[in-house]
Amino acid sequence: MSFYSPVTSQINGTTLQFRAYNETTIYAKYRDSSGVNQSSTIAVADKLRLDLSSGYDEQILTGSARFRVGADTFLDRDGQLYRNVDPSNNSGIASGSIQYGTGHVEIESWTPNGDNTVRLDSLTTTTDLPPMNQISFRTPVIPIRPQSLTVVVASLEHGQLTLTADENGVIETSLAHGKINHDTGFVDIYFYDKTEITEANRAEIIAKDWYDVRMEYEELGKTYINVPVWIDGSSVRYNAIAYTYIPLDSEILGLSATRLPLDGRVPIFRVGDIGIVSSSKTQELPSHIAGQTYDLNDQRISWCELEDSQGAKVPFDMYVVDYDYGKVTLNGDFSLNTLVAPIIAKYRYQDMGLIRDVQISGQLTFTKPLTHNYDAADTIVGSALVIGDMQSRYTRKFVQQTWNNAWADEATGSGISANYNDALYPITVTNKGAIQERWALIFTDAQSFRCVGEYSGQIGTGSVNIDFAPINPVTGLPYFTVKKEGWGAGWANGNVLRFNTVAANFPVWVIRTVKQSEPTVMSDQFQIMLRGDIDRVV
Repeated sequence: MSFYSPVTSQINGTTLQFRAYNETTIYAKYRDSSGVNQSSTIAVADKLRLDLSSGYDEQILTGSARFRVGADTFLDRDGQLYRNVDPSNNSGIASGSIQYGTGHVEIESWTPNGDNTVRLDSLTTTTDLPPMNQISFRTPVIPIRPQSLTVVVASLEHGQLTLTADENGVIETSLAHGKINHDTGFVDIYFYDKTEITEANRAEIIAKDWYDVRMEYEELGKTYINVPVWIDGSSVRYNAIAYTYIPLDSEILGLSATRLPLDGRVPIFRVGDIGIVSSSKTQELPSHIAGQTYDLNDQRISWCELEDSQGAKVPFDMYVVDYDYGKVTLNGDFSLNTLVAPIIAKYRYQDMGLIRDVQISGQLTFTKPLTHNYDAADTIVGSALVIGDMQSRYTRKFVQQTWNNAWADEATGSGISANYNDALYPITVTNKGAIQERWALIFTDAQSFRCVGEYSGQIGTGSVNIDFAPINPVTGLPYFTVKKEGWGAGWANGNVLRFNTVAANFPVWVIRTVKQSEPTVMSDQFQIMLRGDIDRVV
């Protein structure tokens, strides 16, 4: 339903010739009954449409329109109409929109059963406010949290536009096209409507004062032009959430924060690095029969372990995993004992590849295709810290006359004639048994000695007449082995054989950050796992 102010639309001129009353023929039109030609129609309107600027072509200023329809009073706020605003709290009911360029009003909500009387209380127009179709601004605080920017602007012909930026900072609608740089806070938005030029509308488009033939462009065999969408620059408002950071304390952090970004976040994916796609799953075994083999839902898995229904781990020596074919075999003497059925298999399969491309959207491209099917719900992508080959060894072997409790890597005091021949009988170490340690074999007489580590303390005693191989209690293998054949003569009480063992490990700094919040669980823990290549026996 529409209401329009009275406007003269057409005037027709007619010439009549008047004659005397005695004209033989007189024509008359009359209605013999008042109800013959009377009718009524009930119309259901989805919107009420008004024209506040009928009769003149001027731009309406933002927030200047106030009018009444029946018992309702409508106010304009940046192109949005609000009904019956409460002066005590300045709140009203959103009821429609207004177009500043044309004066057209669309009311979507009103009080029913009222009259259709329209009364204009206030309206301010201008001819000096040039329209625009681009805005650029910068937020005063940076960086901006992704997906937090909202821009509200009033257009002259399309009502109020509410724009939001996606996680990549892109603003894309049919009428607005722009982007925000989350790091700098700079926003740039263009307002236009991509329109195909056809024979039917070409003349209308060419007649526009903004038209320029250089604005036309071809796309997929069709001709398009970006029709400007004019906006009121004074109506632009935005809302965004910015990050602020507390300076990192190097004493608490454990390292110098000078080279870290302001937010403490470090990029973990780079072109040329190794990336790992990993999927972790659980599967309940249908039974727990000793000697039975159970097939998992996936093959070529990289890790697997069994737990009972209470989360207790099944001892590793009670089952065997076939990683190639994804099978779990319980030992012949398997029994639940204190375990609670059912038994659950937790396993993981992975793909490792070289990263070829990294996009700001988070998309990674590998140099080779993935070899498994991955679901988003149970899949993560991580970077890999490449350690390379690791091998234990011993270094810095020397002798000195007396032990002075100084863990130096060079001999002190005067030299001695006794020595250990590691050229022919090198000290033996294994990857599984060796640790990162400095060792001193301190002689108590001509043949006996005690073994002391810088951090391990005294771990045992030995003799030059037998091989000395102290056991690492963690792995059950020797820390090292000193051959009896390598000992020369001339050892005396107080003499020392010093050497260092280098373990087959890699130094990794682990820093875990937990954001400030109320605790939701009583325990908080994490696990570090090493991923390595193994030799398969065919």
